[in-house]
Amino acid sequence: MAYPILRSEIQLALGAEYTIDRQLPRPPGIVAYSARGVHDGSRVEISAIPTSVLSISPAQGAASSPIVPLQHANILPISRSGTLGDIFYWIAAEADAQTLRARLIARDSRVSLKDSLILLRDVSAALTHAHSHGVVHGGLTPDSVLISGGSALVANIGIARVFASLDNAHNDAMPGPGIGESFRYTSPEQATGAPADARSDVYAWGVIAYELLSGRHPFSGRATPREMLAAHTGEDPPQLLGGRFNVPSGVARLVMRCLSKEPGKRPQAAGEILNVLTKELLTPPPAAAAGSGQKLAIALVVALGAAVALLAMLG
Repeated sequence: MAYPILRSEIQLALGAEYTIDRQLPRPPGIVAYSARGVHDGSRVEISAIPTSVLSISPAQGAASSPIVPLQHANILPISRSGTLGDIFYWIAAEADAQTLRARLIARDSRVSLKDSLILLRDVSAALTHAHSHGVVHGGLTPDSVLISGGSALVANIGIARVFASLDNAHNDAMPGPGIGESFRYTSPEQATGAPADARSDVYAWGVIAYELLSGRHPFSGRATPREMLAAHTGEDPPQLLGGRFNVPSGVARLVMRCLSKEPGKRPQAAGEILNVLTKELLTPPPAAAAGSGQKLAIALVVALGAAVALLAMLG
């Protein structure tokens, strides 16, 4: 189903302060553009959908806004939203950052275990803030995690209702927010048509963490969305062992708990994830500590051998 949202309508929503540059790829039903600030050169992304999809009339305005604005160091904020005629729009800063998806595809060997845990901690911090305000992401994927300067920003927090409405409008066979390959990160309850809650975000975080730490998706090899959803609902993933890193046992147990089929067996909100990772990052990984000890022992042996040789020469 096509929605006739015109570029001129988008420009009208932006006002005179921004000029549209180019259209951006988005799921069906959403129109989005990149725009540049006329005076300061700042960049934003503006997205729009018909108010009819959200059951919002122009008269209702911001009171019925499906956008929940949140301010946090690890959240890409939505600066403005509103209705204009028959469209609902929202504006967010355009981040100069790489997506976690791109990082996973690149399999960048320079990314250490510590760096990976920092990124995962940042994502959990963003979710913790959202959950504390009663906000669920509902569509967390590596595409919605942006990496900038070694830190992570989570995008699309607070707009779950937008994508849920689009799913209903399209009568999509795929539950969830419908962004890219979201079915790869869909919780078992979402896969069966239930609404997302904080524990659904925890599950999506677990899938991302598993993929980042092991180098593979927990249900890799599933070729179709149907097969992937069946795995989410009915298969247990392999234990998080080996892979790219010697994952600390506490982190591995946490990730596997997050991947529990039953929501009640997962951490009930992202705050528990944040606590575990914060403690883990204060302590060097066991493998790193052992490696340092081995290097010190070797250095002492070499130094002792050199001293003995020197004494023999002098004697």
